[in-house]
Amino acid sequence: MENIREIKKEELLAEGKKFLDEGGKFVTAVCSDLNELLEVTYFFSLNSGTEMTGLRYKVAKDEEVDSLSRVTLATVLIENEMKELFGLKVKDLAIDYGGHLLLAQDSPVTPLLKAKKDVSKGES
Repeated sequence: MENIREIKKEELLAEGKKFLDEGGKFVTAVCSDLNELLEVTYFFSLNSGTEMTGLRYKVAKDEEVDSLSRVTLATVLIENEMKELFGLKVKDLAIDYGGHLLLAQDSPVTPLLKAKKDVSKGES
């Protein structure tokens, strides 16, 4: 997608707020496991849905990130989902489901996170 802009994780709240203040709507967010990093992209719709823009940042798996739900409640479900499925450490969620929005009590933890390969056993 050509309309994706790389940002620093610290810029998400300010940049997201700019889209919303200009009349844009939050659409969704996606998370990808890049082995040592997680890549998170938030998508916003502008001009009544005819233009889509993404804000993307990369973060180490042990780093905390701010929740955009402080700016718009529309991100609560997807941020809880990324937290549950990928282990994204989202702080200050407006509503935190504590790891049980989608997953049951006995479900695997972070099921979409890539398993670490044990290089000592010759795995690669």
